[in-house]
Amino acid sequence: MKKFSTLFIAALLLAGWSSGCADYLNTVPVDKSSPNTFLKGVEQAKSMLAGIYYCFYDDSPAYITPYTYENMCDNSYNHHTWEFSAEFASGTQTAASWWAELKWTKDWQAISRANSLIRSMALATGIGPADSRKILAEARFLRAWFYFDLVRFYGRVPLVDENSPQENAPREELDKVMAFIKGDVEYAVGNLDNIPGGEVASLGAALMLRLQIAQYEYDNAEVIACAKAIKELGYDLYGDFRKLFLDEGINDPSNKEVIFKVNYAEDLRSSYMTQLWYNWFSFNTTLEMVNSFFTANGLPVKPLEADNGASIPADPTYDKDYPFENRDPRLKLSVLCPGDEYRCDGTSRYQVHWQPANWDNKTGFAAKKGANETLGNLNNDGGDKILMRYGEVLLAWAEAENEENGPKGAYEMIDRLRRRVGMITLTESLPNLTKETMRALIRNERRVELFHEGQRWHDIRRWKIAEKVMTDAHGLDVSKLQYYPSSGATSPYWQYEEIVIDKRSFNKDRDYLWPIPLKELNANPLIRDDQNPGY
Repeated sequence: MKKFSTLFIAALLLAGWSSGCADYLNTVPVDKSSPNTFLKGVEQAKSMLAGIYYCFYDDSPAYITPYTYENMCDNSYNHHTWEFSAEFASGTQTAASWWAELKWTKDWQAISRANSLIRSMALATGIGPADSRKILAEARFLRAWFYFDLVRFYGRVPLVDENSPQENAPREELDKVMAFIKGDVEYAVGNLDNIPGGEVASLGAALMLRLQIAQYEYDNAEVIACAKAIKELGYDLYGDFRKLFLDEGINDPSNKEVIFKVNYAEDLRSSYMTQLWYNWFSFNTTLEMVNSFFTANGLPVKPLEADNGASIPADPTYDKDYPFENRDPRLKLSVLCPGDEYRCDGTSRYQVHWQPANWDNKTGFAAKKGANETLGNLNNDGGDKILMRYGEVLLAWAEAENEENGPKGAYEMIDRLRRRVGMITLTESLPNLTKETMRALIRNERRVELFHEGQRWHDIRRWKIAEKVMTDAHGLDVSKLQYYPSSGATSPYWQYEEIVIDKRSFNKDRDYLWPIPLKELNANPLIRDDQNPGY
């Protein structure tokens, strides 16, 4: 059994600190005594810090984030109505949507706890300057993380720091909120240590958050500078792509790729990822996502369109009768395709040639990345969730390099990712890309490499292409995905009939932001008439 995180244990012991806030904008939990009354040493401060980390956990396997964002973009589909992601995929969300309130509540809860700790540190006794700086740096990193999360979902939000009065606040201008976030990040960069493993906030995580903010603001020069700084800290790609997302890889001492993660532990707190992916089939990979994986020759299965009307032509050798053969190795490492070997020890399931028609599957595909097939109990998945890794750094670096200086400097970053899985390099397959075709290639590469890590949802908004890609989601007719061995055949016979499995819609004048929850509008008179457009 994996060693249980000390942070998680500490958080469990925080029963008396804060279980939540009735008013999310209150900077001190109103249901318990202020931390100011008992913060007298390092251990108490660390316990409060653990309470902020605890906000990364979810109350139910139905609401795992950021993975659940896959079902709200063009990568995946969930036919289970209890998960609520269908609302946001179809563009039918409202201010009363439960998910909009859940995200708002979770983020403000974390910010409230961070503010309480930061304010308490000014009055604390028995904490030396060095410990104080490190604790404050972690708290401010976490506050920045959750504030930036709010901004990406809701846009302008109230600006509430550790000195704000315990009362309602109006939504602040975005530039002021971003300046506040960046101030926290800079403090974290200046005071956090370079700690490997991703267990806690570190210098690498702070630089990565700075990179993500720069990416959000289209500051390509800053993205490149952050990427170089992260590289200098010693981060690098882990050799085994499949194991990278499983316990044996995430907790491998030689793993230098993980920058920040959320810890789970067997028998104590399950991530439920394997249950969701292999038993409940909550993530049905779309055909659009599967078609994003190139052929083994390094060419797309369909022409890849660039912004200027140019395109990267499809591979003429692609065989539609054997569509999942001779493809980018990351396809079979990430997605369960018809005919793949399937096992799931937890439910005594095993199938040499997986037949989607026999399972609760609607698209013909299921996510494989991050799922542990060997678990004896699917509800006991102690696999950690990676939130930041070096692979993302290379992709951000490539994107910024192409935009800033042209395609030449982007090749090596993509080549490194491909060499890791034994894929033909970009230099070998497409050596003469223009800035526009390289942009299309990098966007596709991000989709493939970061599949089921929750990045695509943010990417299509950042690139302002959501209305182009959030159209009908396709899959294969699972009723025709049966195993038909014929005399002397070495491969199964399948009928690959493409069908629409989900009607999706994206209103470019509304859906780039989520609605401010109705509950918050009713509770806060200063934002009652300040809803996001279209809601």
